[in-house]
Amino acid sequence: MQQLVLSAREMGHSWVRAAPAAAALLYPALLAATYRSAAWLHTSGTVGSAVALALSLALTFAAPAIALAFAVKWGRSGSANSGDTRARGVAHLAFASPALFTFLGVIVYLDGFPSADYLVWAALWVAIVVWMAVGHASEGASGPVALPKWLRPAHGVGAALVIGAFILLHLFNHLTGFVSAQTHIAVMNALRHWYRNAFVEPTVVALMLFMVVTGAMLLRAKLRRTGGWFDTLQTVTGTYLGIYIVGHMNSVFIYARLHEGIDTDFWFASAGKAGLLGDPWSVRLLPHYALGVWSVITHAGCGLRTVMLAHGVAERTANRVAASISIGGAIVTVPIILALVRVHIG
Repeated sequence: MQQLVLSAREMGHSWVRAAPAAAALLYPALLAATYRSAAWLHTSGTVGSAVALALSLALTFAAPAIALAFAVKWGRSGSANSGDTRARGVAHLAFASPALFTFLGVIVYLDGFPSADYLVWAALWVAIVVWMAVGHASEGASGPVALPKWLRPAHGVGAALVIGAFILLHLFNHLTGFVSAQTHIAVMNALRHWYRNAFVEPTVVALMLFMVVTGAMLLRAKLRRTGGWFDTLQTVTGTYLGIYIVGHMNSVFIYARLHEGIDTDFWFASAGKAGLLGDPWSVRLLPHYALGVWSVITHAGCGLRTVMLAHGVAERTANRVAASISIGGAIVTVPIILALVRVHIG
């Protein structure tokens, strides 16, 4: 009888561990609801349609939020067994659903199957849900991963170079889009003299790829250790950025420049005159960009916290700095996204 009770508890725990994957599975349906609500608001302008859009947007962002909540929970209480490591890894991947779904959509389009993303997505996450549900919560211990001493500082230096040489300028450029599309394009044309330089652009690309590789190595090691809120916030945003960077490069260099031969300007980023809510494919770019902007700023803030702690700064102070930067990232994200859905102050 005791074995049956333990088995039932283990089965229940396994299904709970599948929750982030289940939320990711529903993500495309929530995006579709957001598009339909936006179309209803555009045609009717009623209070009900505005409420429907707000609710559908909240539910869309709830999918990565659920994954984040579980990643934090398991980060604090998880053990070193492979079952917990697997659950935390899946939660991190589910948090990156917006970037992953966008990346998948571009890949299947380039392969000549523009509608296959929904089928591939469903198959992927159904398989993960089953994998998590039928697996055992307690499995063999997964030992710590040994990392070379140079890896962490090299990742940090690479991040500082990329942020200074490109990301800050790029985010500023997108903020100017809140004034008008024409302002964004004018600023972009000026900044391109710098980051499309024959030396700077390949250097930034190489650094970005270096960040993805070294970040994946650091993530693999961190998933096998317990961590607090800021530790998990750093790893989930890092996971998001790893997928976002590779997907964004694919969209810019492969899809836009090589396949379509189009300029990656404001109209490319915002899906044309209608904005991100204007068609059922482009709606996926809204959470994709929003979490991308917030993640890069938050990840940098968490990285700064790690450096501060290593240099003897009080944990409370370091936490406040990281939290302030993350909140600032959320504030910066709002006008950038409003511009991309064609809301301007100019």
